[in-house]
Amino acid sequence: MHQDLVAEVIEIFGQLRQLRYPIDKMRTVDHYPRADDELSMEDNNTSAFNCRDIPGTGRWSLHAYGRAIDLNPLLNPYIDDTGAFQPKNAGPYLDRSLTDPGLLRDGDPAVRIFTDHGWRWGGYWRTPKDYQHFERRDQ
Repeated sequence: MHQDLVAEVIEIFGQLRQLRYPIDKMRTVDHYPRADDELSMEDNNTSAFNCRDIPGTGRWSLHAYGRAIDLNPLLNPYIDDTGAFQPKNAGPYLDRSLTDPGLLRDGDPAVRIFTDHGWRWGGYWRTPKDYQHFERRDQ
């Protein structure tokens, strides 16, 4: 994480722990061959820093600046305006009415913890929907 967000992220994850919000795993992306984001997402790995661009844009992702977190990305997929989704094994989780622990929905306590701290949630975006993604721009 970016140094100016470390204390806040520790507080957020402490609150998630108090809620007993299930995080499948949390590893740095370099745990995966070539720091492959898709492999990390397929493995339902919660992650933050990843020196990468926003797919298809050529612009740096907020992950490259340590200002974004992807939470349980298999359960909370990215869905673009064509309906394509990532990770590629997330098809069953496109149904947002599922009740699997760790699946994020509007109004969930886990979402509110982030948004109450000023983070934006990709699940609120019109397109793409990025249910796994929380970001905090420069303060």
